[in-house]
Amino acid sequence: MRTLSSLLGCVFLCISSLQAGEAIVSRDAKIGDVQLHYLTAGNAPAAVILLHGFAETSRMWRPIIPKLAEKFTVIAPDLPGIGDSSIPAKTGMLIAAQQIHELARSLKIEKARVVGHDIGLMVAYAYAAQFPNETEKLAVMDAFLRGVEGWEAIYDAPNVGHFRFNGEYPENPVQGRERT
Repeated sequence: MRTLSSLLGCVFLCISSLQAGEAIVSRDAKIGDVQLHYLTAGNAPAAVILLHGFAETSRMWRPIIPKLAEKFTVIAPDLPGIGDSSIPAKTGMLIAAQQIHELARSLKIEKARVVGHDIGLMVAYAYAAQFPNETEKLAVMDAFLRGVEGWEAIYDAPNVGHFRFNGEYPENPVQGRERT
């Protein structure tokens, strides 16, 4: 009986996980000269835009999207030139923010909470700076902002951040284990 109840518990957990995963929809939108891929979930009046970090895509947000979708319409794009989004003719944080804003407008989102992780932080900040009346809240994490006092010290210190991970440091983790 105990084995049966454990099995039923696992089946229930798998089904609920599948249902949560099915709530996340993968879409594409043509915004100017770029094709933006994005994940979306939820259908609430309030919206949240999730911007991923370097070497990541919108998929990094999958674990948290179902929970956020209970209260928000969630939009998690692949930043322009990353993941399944195409490479735009012009690049930069300001331009990426404009493209994400155009995506939001195309989805009839007039105001949003904007969350940025790593380089997504820079795009999120550019979004909020350019569209303050359309940014309800801003959350930024895990990187620095150029122009904010102290950013150069973080950028240039390999023992503080990963931006100048050079010199002897990159070799240390693999030294003696190159074959592996």
